[in-house]
Amino acid sequence: MTISPTADKAGWTLQRPTVEAGLALDEALLESICQGESWFGLVAWSPSDRALVMPRRHERVAGFPEARRILRDMGWPILFRATGGTPVPQSSAVVNVALALRCQVGSSAAHLEWGYRRLGEPWCEWLAELGVADADLGSVAGAYCDGRFNVRIAGRKLVGTAQRWRRVRGSRDMAMLAHGAMQVGDTPESLVDVVNAYQAAVDDPQRFEAASHISLRQALPDLDLDAALPKLLERLANA
Repeated sequence: MTISPTADKAGWTLQRPTVEAGLALDEALLESICQGESWFGLVAWSPSDRALVMPRRHERVAGFPEARRILRDMGWPILFRATGGTPVPQSSAVVNVALALRCQVGSSAAHLEWGYRRLGEPWCEWLAELGVADADLGSVAGAYCDGRFNVRIAGRKLVGTAQRWRRVRGSRDMAMLAHGAMQVGDTPESLVDVVNAYQAAVDDPQRFEAASHISLRQALPDLDLDAALPKLLERLANA
């Protein structure tokens, strides 16, 4: 399904842009594939500031302007992303990894599952290498922005995943961007509370549970993330 990439390992260090600049990094990675300028891209970033990121359709929700004011007063400005789902907090407690590939796909929606597994299975293998015995992919009841292909530890959400597909210019090939957001620090409560504050502000009755989430620090308290992260990126490049 995938056209074999040539992985350029230059720049495979954790970048620390603002949330807005990090979202732009992801977009630039996908655009490079779409324009035929590259066949493969990989970037890891952790925000230097914080924001609550959501699909732009939330602007149409009744009560959104007041919710935006409330979140801003809490120190959580709202930004928008191109993928769907529910609001997701971005801060220095989150590491994002974006994988972009030029692909050849058929007409079946099976390529969506392939894309999620292409991102998630190497992530699970990396966790196993670090000593986590029970990492897998699946949904998590009570988690914000839940999906079928979260990376889980003992049934709790560690990484939320999303993907986008676009046509490569002048070609029948497709460009895929698969994105994973991994909570690495802080307790899950601190981020879940932000999402629930938004839910309350727009009078949405759904609430999310801190117990449905886990951070990498909780699972591996002695991990040197800066030393371990390149191994994740290598697995993603070579899968």
